[in-house]
Amino acid sequence: MGFFNKMKDAQAQAQAAMASSQGAPAAPMGGAMGGDMTSQIAYAQLMQKLAQSGVEAPGVIHSIRPTGQTDISGGQQVEFDVSIKPASGEPYQAQISQSMLTAQMEGISEGQPITVKYDPDAPVMAIIHSW
Repeated sequence: MGFFNKMKDAQAQAQAAMASSQGAPAAPMGGAMGGDMTSQIAYAQLMQKLAQSGVEAPGVIHSIRPTGQTDISGGQQVEFDVSIKPASGEPYQAQISQSMLTAQMEGISEGQPITVKYDPDAPVMAIIHSW
């Protein structure tokens, strides 16, 4: 299988994972930080999509759990339980699993207001955008 075929296959798997995870907590598909290259590509594509076209909304961090997993850049995978308040609609709960550097974690705490970016087609798919 050529490089471009592998990329197409990875994209198809990422799209399938995103479609099947609608209504599930926002987390990397298949343990993205666990070493599976396809999962890491899918996770990176999700992060890129949310960073570029996600809808900004205010949120609050309720709990923070490091998973013990790291990525190739040295970031620590962390799970955050958050509430998100979209501009229209009721607030909802989501779980965000995101790679964070140690320096980034120094500025984050439970109960803290944040800004998230969420996927309007699957609102529980979100990233912490700023704090």
